[in-house]
Amino acid sequence: MSEIANHSGGCSCGEIRFGFRGATERQLACSCRSCQYTSGGGPSYAVIVKGENFRVTRGTPREFKTLSEAGHVLIRYFCGHCGTHIYATSDRSPESRSIKVGCLDDPSRFRPRLHFWTSEAPRWHKKHWFTMRFSKSPPQRRGQAAPEPEEIDPLNSDHPI
Repeated sequence: MSEIANHSGGCSCGEIRFGFRGATERQLACSCRSCQYTSGGGPSYAVIVKGENFRVTRGTPREFKTLSEAGHVLIRYFCGHCGTHIYATSDRSPESRSIKVGCLDDPSRFRPRLHFWTSEAPRWHKKHWFTMRFSKSPPQRRGQAAPEPEEIDPLNSDHPI
């Protein structure tokens, strides 16, 4: 895939490399407790891509299986040498890959548009004014009613106004 990748990245030590092509399905922040553990405290920033467009191009990531806040099986892939969390899959959407933005070679090309699990965010964490926020995880399946996004609180945001 490396010859067709238009986005690439890897772990901190360089043992794991990956690439993906095409547009992202979502660009998001997630503040669920599971993501806080892997991020070190704040939200986890991720881009969601189709699995068929994603390839590990060097190394073999290790796996850690757990349950998500919503009760879905979540598999987190990380470098066994340096410990960098690289991407995740879930039984909720096995055809997708959730890639950590910090692992991308050029993370500046991405900006979260959605923020999930804001109800679990630390009180001190400012919520981004440019994201649509959900207190939990919105549904992914067609035909399910989407929850209403949260109201923007100008006192707890980075909104310029």
